[in-house]
Amino acid sequence: MLPKNFKPSANYALVRLGKDNDGGYLIYKESIEKTKLLLSFGISDDFSFENDFKKKNNCPIIAFDPTTTNKFFLKKIIFNFFKFEFKNFLGAIFNFYNFKKFFNKKENLLVQKKIGVGGGLNYETITFDQILVLSKVNSNFFLKIDIEGSEYRILDDLVKNSKLIVGIAIEFHDVDLHLEKISNFIEEIDLDLVHIHANNYSKPDKRDIPTAIELTFARNPIKIGNNLNLPHKLDQKNDPNSKNIDLFFTEN
Repeated sequence: MLPKNFKPSANYALVRLGKDNDGGYLIYKESIEKTKLLLSFGISDDFSFENDFKKKNNCPIIAFDPTTTNKFFLKKIIFNFFKFEFKNFLGAIFNFYNFKKFFNKKENLLVQKKIGVGGGLNYETITFDQILVLSKVNSNFFLKIDIEGSEYRILDDLVKNSKLIVGIAIEFHDVDLHLEKISNFIEEIDLDLVHIHANNYSKPDKRDIPTAIELTFARNPIKIGNNLNLPHKLDQKNDPNSKNIDLFFTEN
């Protein structure tokens, strides 16, 4: 079971951005309208969330991911070619073209650096303070964060700068090992938790604690009802071929 504070206190007006299944997130609708800059930490080859956000708010976007090199995309294209998966082969080509087109726009910046200092992979890193300098915007950030465990390295930065943030969609990994850290973050961040969703690509532990969860936060969200229903009607299974993960919370 998850701690009680992992459960949103009410229903809020949420919208889904990003592609079906893995890669889509539910966020508070008004967060989009208030955003002056979208910061996207971790993108791989999927920019569907950023593209959908852009359609609703034509704000600047800065995305960070050290893996998004030409070599990365070409390996995917070649892999699908030699597997004779021609639909995926063509899809990989079109995705590479559209990815480059999206981030070649002046207002969309892709930075090939790793968020946070530390970890086993040898990538050039960037700190949160350096990102704030780079952004040239001093308020109303929205952050999408999926950085495969490095999220724990920037939680203190998010708390320290939470007055500048209008919303966050963040994926937490190895949740069973970091329950206290996440719980403290929920309490300390100057934002309200508006949504939780379990990523069913990662299986629960023996205590029924999901090991990967997506949390969404918003600044001063307005409740639209007190009867919270999970999963939300807009939620989708990350892995469409596996069953949903039910969420259970402690009473105190």
